[in-house]
Parts: sequence; C-alpha cells; structure tokens
Amino acid sequence: MGDEAGRGMRDEFARELDALRRRAGLTIRQVAKEVDAPYGTVGGYFSGRHSPSTSQLALFTKVLEVCGVRDPDEIRRWVDALERVRRPLGRRPASKVVPYRGLESFQVEHGEWFFGREALTETLMRRVAERPGLLMVVGASGSGKSSLLRAGLGSAFQQRMRLTTPGARPLERLADLAGAEVAVVDQFEEVFTLCSDEAERDAFVAALGALTVPVVVGMRADFYASALRHDLLASALQHAHLVVRPMNEAELQRAIVEPARKANVELEDGLVELMLHELGPTTHRDGAAHDPGALPLLSHALLATWERGRRGTMTVADYRSSGGIAGAVAQTAESVYGELSPAEREAARRVFLRLVHVGEDTVDTRRRVRRAELLEHEVLDRFVEHRLITVDADMAEISHEALIPAWPRLRQWIDADRAGLRLHRQLTESAQAWHEGDRDPDTLYRGARLAAVRDWSQDHEAALNPLEREFLNSSVAQELAEQTRSRRRARRLHQLLAVLAVLTLLTGTMTVVALEQRSRANEERDRAISRQIAITANRLRDGDPALAAQLSLAAYRIAPTTDARSSLIASSGAPMVTRMVRPGGTRQVIAVSKDGKLFASAGASDVADSDTTVLLWDLSNPQNPRRVGEPLTGHTKAVYAVAFSPDGRTLATGGSDNTIRLWNVTDPAHPTPLGEPLTGPEKRVLSIEFSPDGTVLAVGSADKTVRLWNVAATPATPVGQPIIGSAGDVQVVSFRPDGLVLAAADTAGAAHLWDISDPRQPLAKSAPLKIPSRVNVVAFTPDGATLAVGSNDRMVRFWTVPDSGPPVPIGEPLNAALNSIYAMAFSSDGNLIAVGNASSTTQLWDWKARRMITSLPHPEPVTGVAWRHDDRLLVTNSVDGIARVWTVPGPSVPATERRITTIAYHPGGQLVASAGSDVQLAYVPERNRPSTIGPALLPQADQIGGTVAISPDGRTLAADTRENKAVVLWDISDPRQPVRLGSPLTGPTLAIGSLAISPDSRLLAAASEDGHAHLWDIADPRRPVPVAKLNVERTNLVLAVAFSPDGQTLAAATANGKVGFWNLKDSRNPVMIGQPLAAARDIIYAIAFTSDGRIFATGSSDGVVRLWDITDRERSAPAGPEITGLDGHIQTLAFSPGNTILAGGNRGQIQIWDVTDPAKPYTVASLDRSRQTTWSLAFSPDGRTLAAANGDLRFWDIDPERVASQICSTTGDIITEAEWQKHLPDVAYQPACR
Repeated sequence: MGDEAGRGMRDEFARELDALRRRAGLTIRQVAKEVDAPYGTVGGYFSGRHSPSTSQLALFTKVLEVCGVRDPDEIRRWVDALERVRRPLGRRPASKVVPYRGLESFQVEHGEWFFGREALTETLMRRVAERPGLLMVVGASGSGKSSLLRAGLGSAFQQRMRLTTPGARPLERLADLAGAEVAVVDQFEEVFTLCSDEAERDAFVAALGALTVPVVVGMRADFYASALRHDLLASALQHAHLVVRPMNEAELQRAIVEPARKANVELEDGLVELMLHELGPTTHRDGAAHDPGALPLLSHALLATWERGRRGTMTVADYRSSGGIAGAVAQTAESVYGELSPAEREAARRVFLRLVHVGEDTVDTRRRVRRAELLEHEVLDRFVEHRLITVDADMAEISHEALIPAWPRLRQWIDADRAGLRLHRQLTESAQAWHEGDRDPDTLYRGARLAAVRDWSQDHEAALNPLEREFLNSSVAQELAEQTRSRRRARRLHQLLAVLAVLTLLTGTMTVVALEQRSRANEERDRAISRQIAITANRLRDGDPALAAQLSLAAYRIAPTTDARSSLIASSGAPMVTRMVRPGGTRQVIAVSKDGKLFASAGASDVADSDTTVLLWDLSNPQNPRRVGEPLTGHTKAVYAVAFSPDGRTLATGGSDNTIRLWNVTDPAHPTPLGEPLTGPEKRVLSIEFSPDGTVLAVGSADKTVRLWNVAATPATPVGQPIIGSAGDVQVVSFRPDGLVLAAADTAGAAHLWDISDPRQPLAKSAPLKIPSRVNVVAFTPDGATLAVGSNDRMVRFWTVPDSGPPVPIGEPLNAALNSIYAMAFSSDGNLIAVGNASSTTQLWDWKARRMITSLPHPEPVTGVAWRHDDRLLVTNSVDGIARVWTVPGPSVPATERRITTIAYHPGGQLVASAGSDVQLAYVPERNRPSTIGPALLPQADQIGGTVAISPDGRTLAADTRENKAVVLWDISDPRQPVRLGSPLTGPTLAIGSLAISPDSRLLAAASEDGHAHLWDIADPRRPVPVAKLNVERTNLVLAVAFSPDGQTLAAATANGKVGFWNLKDSRNPVMIGQPLAAARDIIYAIAFTSDGRIFATGSSDGVVRLWDITDRERSAPAGPEITGLDGHIQTLAFSPGNTILAGGNRGQIQIWDVTDPAKPYTVASLDRSRQTTWSLAFSPDGRTLAAANGDLRFWDIDPERVASQICSTTGDIITEAEWQKHLPDVAYQPACR
C-alpha cells in the first residue's frame, strides 16, 4: 500500500491496535513473549511499520487474544479491518465486484470467481465422497491449496463444511469442526510451526483421525517429512492424498479470462497471450504452464492491471503500467524487505544471493538449493509467506525468474560482487560434494584455489554456512599440515643427501607418511561413524531415552566430535532410566514387591511359541538390577498376570492355560512352587491381586467372573462362589487398602464394586460404574477414599468410595493420555498417579490439580506401571520386551499453565526460582529430582511480569509485576514460607525486562522499556530506597542490566545496540564511565560478566555474540572474533562460574561455547530444545549444571565425562546386538558400556 491513502489506513489500524494493547496494560515486549514471536514482528504491527500478512493471521489472532479480544465476532471484525487495510488501492473507482484476489487466497464466499481448478475440485469432491477418514491435500507454497479448499470444496458443500486452521493451540480449534459433514483443516503446517506442545500436536492429529466424517487436510509440501513422523498422517500420505500441481495452459487461461467475463470486463487482444508467455515455466514441467509458487504473482499482476483499467477494459498498456509479472514481484519483494530490521535485511541479502546462479556470459537464473544451506530460516519464512520464495520438502527457490531482473535491490546485490558470488557458489558445491563423499580429504581445496577463497571469506565470514566453514577450515588445516610435512622432508633430505643411509631414511619416511595417511583415514572414518550414531541417538531420544543415551555415549567414545558431545550432553536433559531386557519375549505384565526389592515380569502373546516363563530381578540397587534364579516354568501358555503377596514371600501367576500358580520366593535365587496349580476359570486368567492382609487372592478371568481363594490355607481353597455380573472379560481386580471392597473392570465398559467384608458372600456395593469405552484398569488411592478407572477413551475417572452409599464422581474426567490407557498406579502418598498408555508414554499427574508433572517416553505401548515404596522410582514395562526403572520426575519442571521465562539459582545451589505469571521455588538437590516447594508467589491483585532475581546472600527474591511495572521483594530465608517485604518498588513506567542484584546484596537494578535503568538500595529489603534513574542515551528501551562481580560497575544494554557502564563506588551518585559502548548493530537482549570481571559478553538480535575486554572500562575492545551459531535473536547469555564456558539461547536452540581463550572460542555443544524461545539460562553455583527456561524448566550436566559415567552406572542392560543392527545396520556393534 504505497500511496498516502493506504498509508493513512494502515496508520489508523496500528493506532487502534496499539490502543487495545495499552488498555490491556501490556508492553510490546510482553505481547511478543506471550505469543512467542520476534519483538520486531509484533512491534511492527503496533507501530504501523507493517501489517500482518495473510499467512500471519494465526499469529495476529494470538496477539488479539493476549490483548483481551476473545469473542469470535470481535476477532472477525479485526480481521476484516486488516483485510481492508491490506487491500491494494488502484485508480479504479470502489466497486463491490473485484474479479481478482491479488496475493490473498480465495475464501468460501469467492467460489463463483474461482476458475481454472474445476477438474481438480471435481476430483477432490469425488475423493471426499468415496470414503470417510483423512485426505491430505499437498502442494508447494503458492500452489493454490487454500483456494482449492475454500472456494472449490467449500463453495460446493456450503453449510455442510466446517473449516479451521490449527494455530498455536490446535485442540482449541477442534470446536470449529463441530457439526461438520466435511471437516477441513487448512494450513496444517501450523501444527509444526506454531504449536510447540508435542503432546497437544499428537492429540490434535489423533482427534482428527477419530472423526467419523471426511477430514480434508491442506498442507505445504515442505512439511511432508514432519507429517511422516505421525503414523496416521503417514498412512494418509501413502494411501489418501491429492497433489496440487501447477495448472496447464488451458486451466491458466480460464483463471485469467473467466473472472473478467463474469465482471463484464473486456480483455484486450494479446493480453492473455502476453501474460501466459511471461508466466511460462523456466524449465519443462510435464505440461505445467507456470512454475510452482507463481500463481500468486499472476493474481497480483491481474489485480494491479484491473485497478488501472477504465470503462470495463483491461489492456496491455494497463498490464505494462502495473509492471506486469515482474513489476508485481519487485513491488512485493521491496515491500517485504522494507518491513525487516537491519539485521534481517542483511540476512535477506544472504538468502537471495544463495538462491541465484550468477552467470558469466549468460543471464542470471534461479538456483534451487537445499533448505539446510540457508541459515536464516525466520527471514526465509517471511518471503515464503508473501509467495516470493517457494519451498518444498527440503528445497527452496525463488518463485519466479522474473524477480531477478525486476527487483533493483537484488540486481545491486548481484552486481556488487559477481566474481565473489561465483566463488561462493563453487565453495558451496565443493563443500557439499566433500560431505556427500564421506569427507574425502582429496576433495579439499589446495593452492591458488584455497588462497582465493580464503581472501574472499575474510570479508564475508557471515555469508558462510556451517558446512562451508568446516570445509574451508579443513582445507586450511590440511594445507598447513602438508606444508609442515613438506618442509620436514626437505630439511631431512638436505641434511642427509651425502649419506648412504638416506635410502633407508627415505624408506622410513614413506612408511611414516603411509601410517599418517592411514591414521588420518581412520580418524575421518571414526568421525563419520560418530556423527551417524549421534544423529541416530538424537532421533531416538524422544521415544527411547535410555537407548539414545547409550548411543550418544558410543558416538562420543568413537570420536568426541561436536555432534557426539552435543548428543551426550543432551542425554543428561532426558529422564534417567535403567533398562531390564527380557530375552526373547514381549513383556506385558510386571509386579514389584512391597519393599521394592524384587521385580517379576512375564511375557504375554497368544502365538504358539509364546514365552510361558516368569523372570525375577533383584531391585535392591535399582540402578543396577540383576536377574536372580532360574525362570519360573509350569504354565503351558502365555502368562497374563503376576502379583506379590504383601509380605513379598509369595508370587502368584496366571495365564492362558486357565490356571493360577503360587510360588515361594522367600529366597528369590531358589523359588519353589507352592502346591498344585489352582483351577476354576474356564478361560484365560487376566488379573490377580492379593488382599492387603495376604489371606485372599482375587482372580479375574476372560470367562467374565471373579474368583476368590483362601491362600492362608494349605493348600489354597476357593472362597464362596464365582462372582458374576460382568458383561465382558474381567481385565483387572483391585482391593481397597482396608480389604473390605474389591473393584473389577471389564471390557464391556463397566467398573464393579463388591463388599467382601465376608468373602464367602460378596455383595454388589452399587450399580456398575458405566464408562463409554472399554475399561482396562482400576486402582485405589492408598487411603482407600478414591477409585480411579482408566479406559480406552483416554480418560481417567475418579470416584469417592464411602463405606456406605454409592460411589460419587469427583470432578471432570482427566484426559490423561493420547490413546487407550493400559496401566495406572498411585504413589504411596496418593498425590500422583502414573498412567501408561497405548501412545507409548507414561504420564505422571497431580490428579487433584489435574496437572501433568512429566511424561516418560517409550518406543512401544506401555502395559504396566509400579512405584517403588519411596516414590523416587517408577517401574514401567512396554511391549518391546523391556522394563524400565525411571528416576522421577526427571530433569525438568513442566510449565503447565504458566510459561517459564526466567530462572535464578540460589547461591546454595539447591534452590531455583522460576518466573512466569507467578514465581515458583523448586528444590533441586540433584538434577533428576527437582520438586516445587512452598506456594506460588504472586503480588497482590497482579501477576508476575516474568523476571526474577535472588540476592547473593540467598535471603531476598525480587520479581517484577505485570500491571504495575513495579518490583516486589520476598524474604526466602525459609523457602517453604516466603514473606512479602514492604510495598512494591515503583519508578518504571513501562515493562521491566531484566533484574539484577549486586554481589553484596545491597543494590537492585531493573531494566525498563521506559528507557532507564532503575536503581534501589535494598540493604534493608523491608525499607528499600530509590537511588538513581540511569539513562544510557536517547532510547526508549533498556532491555538488560548486570552488575560486575566486584559490584563496582553496573552495565545496561539498549535496543539501539549500546551498553552503558556506571561506576558505583558511590552508589547514591552513579557516574557513567566514558561513552556508551557500541556493542552491536541492533537490539541487545542479553549481557553477562565473567566472574573475574575482565570479559563482558553481549547477545543481540542479529544472532551474534560478542566478547569484550573491559579491563579498562573506558576503552573496551573486542576480546575475540564474533561468535555465531545461533539463528535469530539471542535472548540470554550465561557464563559458568569458572569463566571457561559461555551458554547462549534463542528460539529453540541453546549453544555452549568454550571461551577459555576468548580470542579462540569454539563450540562445545548445541542443544536443540524445541520451537519455543529460550528466554533464560543459568549455571548452578558449582558450574556442573545448566538450567534453561524455555516455557518449561530443564537441567543439563555439561561435563561429558561425568554424563558418560552416569550413563554406564545407571543404564542397566546394555544395548543388544539386535537393537544396534536395527538402528545402525551399517555400523559394527560396539556398545560403550560393558
């Protein structure tokens, strides 16, 4: 919208939007945090610098919701206003009839204007009518998927169709599909780009699969690989998908001509042919009349031509006046470029120059590149959103060749360094060939070629991607080594030329060279193998952390590459788990003795050669379980049930041979049968449990009965008659802890309760508890007051079970899993319930608060869970034949409703404060055992703004408030009972982004978006005193503050890339030291001092970390090269206490560098956490642990050798040769633990 009228509309829209934000009491930074989007993007909405694009409607909706707009009609009015603002203005008088859509997609109401896709629409409608279920509609960005779904399918089905987009909270969007005869989910890629909660993503996919109506899903082709990770989506992509291909010439002609005809607009002769010619594909594409992604460009040119037309005509002159296809492209490209920050503009230059093949005597053309080659993904996505770049599964290219000659800015970039660009492209191709050729050293650069690239790269370091940089460094290293070897050989030959022994020496030299070459080849081989294993470990970690940890260690032992070290350290952030592998069988049922020292497992499969044995393990040392005794044999068919008596001396087993066997396991190494098998059930035995006093054994069977035996007698004798009443197989039986009530669950969807105070005459305690799904498990709380029932509908339902009267439901059902629930167990205190399910996870829930504590991943469905008596360990089993012992809850604190954005360690090292909308203290005596303590801290009638700090003396906690822009202090001398101190500290007029407390705990500093660093004296935290209001220079944002270790200096960083330093020797009269340091080209979000105060680090929005030597505060100078490796805004930095390690975080990634020598920093590890932004990092006071706030709170051990030692000491059974071959078929079996 380039004219003044358009600009005025956009400014007015921005003013209204900004007023909405101010009424909500939010700063731009707070809004950006809440919607998890870059500050520059969201800030542009409020300032009017740019408006949300069509593809950013989901983000815009989140912004509205954060600002208090939640009514759907009100949101629609805002979106309509946005569409009016974004609508291009031309000279044509206003009209309700607009035949072309420009860069916007067609909507349902535009069906009558949708031409050219009739055949594809008919095919889609036929596919929808053929069968219910999932149908994937896949195509490149800009191929017309949304228009096909909305104007094609939508206009045909009208009110019978419901349409939604996933957004950041896809489960909330399911309501949009209610009552649909055809459900449509457009822009499905948002499930992967906007939704950061993997559990919610999986649940959304499962919910779509459960719908009984046809479900049509529109997805960009470049998310094909992401979709393949989900079985349901993978099946649809294989068996039920429709590809949106480019139009052929006839279809394209209809798309141009028919809307004009319908609007009574005449097209001048030759106009259509001219458009088709200019839009024509640059390469032959099987009859396609245009390149993928070019349709929006045509539509844009058509709208611009129509706007310039008069008296019902569109002429060639109008088309030429609009700039045609090329003009439309250039205009849009420049518009998008104008919305970028300076750092993003530089990134855009690097992206486009990689997408161009620079000719010598030929024209410049598009270059199709691997997406991995492009580092600036955020900027790339901006141009993809505006249809200027097209991406598919793993490639990217400019949407139309016309952009290259038409966009003046791109021409300038190319012409500025043609020779250098050609050199860069050769480097790119050579590096890729080197990588694909197993990094053969013979393909590295040498001589003049290497010299030319080195000269060019000195001025273009930022343009290199990691592979190019690694290739160049390897080339340099090899040439230096060869030069060294050459000089050595020459020197030796010269010295020994006259000596007859020179022949012998030469022979020896040749041998040494050969050995060196062999050694180098072996090293390269090992590095390649190490990287392959590390990649496999990273892939497996989210499903099998124990196996992944062993593979990470194997990679590290073979070659300690950065990839291997990263993978190893990442393993320490996963739950600690010990494996018990059952040889040769599928493990289905387990039992743990009451004292937690003995573990029994049985395999259950109805195939003829099913494992019929029961195995015992000694769990006295749960991190080193060992098999004891011989397998228990006697059952002739699969074993489905095992249970220990309360005293642990007897084990009961039951199975498909319809019998129950009792075993004396007093000496687990020598178990013996107790009497003859118990008979009675007419079908297989499915469940067994001892009464709390150990005298009665209850048995549930597939014959729909429950039988009781007196096992105190010798031999055991039946008690009373079989209990009948179940309409299905009795899956599970459970005694109430007092032994007076027995619960049973059946496959017909009911839970039964019997009063067995007299076991000889059981009485139904109530009518069956009806469940709308198969019931698989029941469990009582340890106090017996509550019964939990788990079923195939993924729900756990709770009832109170009084001594008299019927059970009473407790609250709403807990949606505890993503699939059928197979196993449950309460912790000994009754506060937690572990839920194992068919989605291959075990989830721990605080069931009263309906809050998930953690999720433990498995590679296969979970069929059993059991707590050890101290609740520190949970034993699970899975159908992969492996039982696992988990240290719970693991190295994380989930965020639940509060997104954790800041963390601070207590100086004692065992206490952590995390801030979101409140502040929560957590006790962390060890990395795998964090536990929240005390109440959540909240200021009166307000929320926490997300920032927290703890004083070095450990007594005071400071946090900012969201609404009042103040700071609140608590006394945390007793963390279990924090005490509010005094009134809030006021002064800032806008949001506080950072807090810091001086080393002597006497001063508190706050960085505020009001442009100041505010300083208070908190020597007496009950009576804080304002000290100063410091201004770096004329800026409206101070984003970070930090004290030097000696407390004599305060640093404050700003949005314009400056850092101010103040001398605090007289804390009541701070004095700025020299001029502000120009530390970055853009916004500085993060700063940090080393513990000796000599080095200062800054992290900025250009993705660069810079180290400064500040020995002389007035003459700060770079301490080393710029550190890169993190894409996008760097939000946080932290030095380890020993000053040797620096950690930085941004959107979804954490980078760890060794800065022992600031002049030569190098990467130690790269931890990919999630798509969420890493807002805060902190090292424990002993430097052993790194903590990250990334929505949740997670801990890593950063010492690879310590992690390696822990893996081998806790892994239990090592990776089997079969497992190794399954995941690494081309690598020799070499487990790291023995």
